[in-house]
Amino acid sequence: MITVLRQKAFGRLWLSYTASAVATGLLPTALILAILDRHNGFTALGLVLGARTLGFLIGALPAGVIADRYPRAKALACSSLLRAAGAAAVALLLDLPTIALCAAVFLAGAGEGVFRSAYQALVGELVAEEHRHEANAATTLSLRVCLVAGPTAAVALHSGLGRTTSLLIAAALWLVSTALVAPLARGDRKPPETNETSRNALADFGHGLREARRHRWFLAGLAALIFWLALGEAAKYLMLPIIARDRFGGDWLIGAALGAYSLGAVGAAVLMSRWRPRRPGIPAMIMLGSYGLVPLSLAFAHHSWIIIACCAVGGAGIEIFNIPWFTAIQREVPQHLQARVSALDFLVSYGMSPLGLALLPAIIADVGGTTTLTVCGLLVIAAALLTLLVPGMATFTDPHHPKAPHTTPTPQAAEQK
Repeated sequence: MITVLRQKAFGRLWLSYTASAVATGLLPTALILAILDRHNGFTALGLVLGARTLGFLIGALPAGVIADRYPRAKALACSSLLRAAGAAAVALLLDLPTIALCAAVFLAGAGEGVFRSAYQALVGELVAEEHRHEANAATTLSLRVCLVAGPTAAVALHSGLGRTTSLLIAAALWLVSTALVAPLARGDRKPPETNETSRNALADFGHGLREARRHRWFLAGLAALIFWLALGEAAKYLMLPIIARDRFGGDWLIGAALGAYSLGAVGAAVLMSRWRPRRPGIPAMIMLGSYGLVPLSLAFAHHSWIIIACCAVGGAGIEIFNIPWFTAIQREVPQHLQARVSALDFLVSYGMSPLGLALLPAIIADVGGTTTLTVCGLLVIAAALLTLLVPGMATFTDPHHPKAPHTTPTPQAAEQK
């Protein structure tokens, strides 16, 4: 991992990403605390958080087309500026009507939707294939550390310096992220035109859909991710607070379980920076399915350490999946389509989480928490393991399809080789 960070272009890109990740870690907690300080804070909170999710989904929809049509470093810089403007606007508009806050948070969410797809595609563009696994591990590690530290820092800043401090620091960090990626933008080139490039954004998005359908391993993995988010992750967030209070007598288990999840993810990122399995799809899908242990432990465990341990395994599992998954997209998908396929990945998978959070409460009320958690856990495990029946899933490749030609590497990537 140290080797890839020494490469000038990726090192600068990673620092830009890390500054953005610190801001991303601060923002949700900073938003919650700042809005709850308002006189109608609880009523406004759901609307504001929903606006951020909606902004992300709407931003992710055109993000792939934008990052495949225009220089990706410039797309990253613009998305960070958009997020900085959104965070700063929230800090300045806290006492204005809720609709103004929703609009500002929507901007920040839209910027995040563009940022993720552009970043993944730019890593594939700048980093030589033999170093992409380590590059994705470094990215995941910085994100997970920031997501662990961010909420604690936001609470401390809110208590010591006031409700707008964390928001303004997040805005400043996104400006730093913009400044770090700006030199890459000056040397960045527009992705090359191909016979699939059109002037119609919808047609370009359609090319991305066709490319995604060409990769059966991608479709199977995306289906497993939908179960992971809509059933596993949603069930955890809905039932963990209830189980903590009813079965274990307090909220301490919430922090312990979520902390164990984050520590498991960090440990797995370190492991994956050194480990390159020959058939990465096998450990990836087994460990993705291991998240089903989380709802199963919530359903049946009467010892808190079992729930905490299952959350740690689940956190490790998602990163043992994520790192080879992102690397496979960067390897198997042509460079001029990578952002569109990554955008589809983020759009479909993250769009399912709100759906699960919306539907599961009614199911829990109808059939009970234990039954719902059991079914959710078993479906998460089964969905992940069944994907291994798909040809090519074990290696995240399409053995029966010729690999589409990739575009010429950028000058930055050529220098690294």
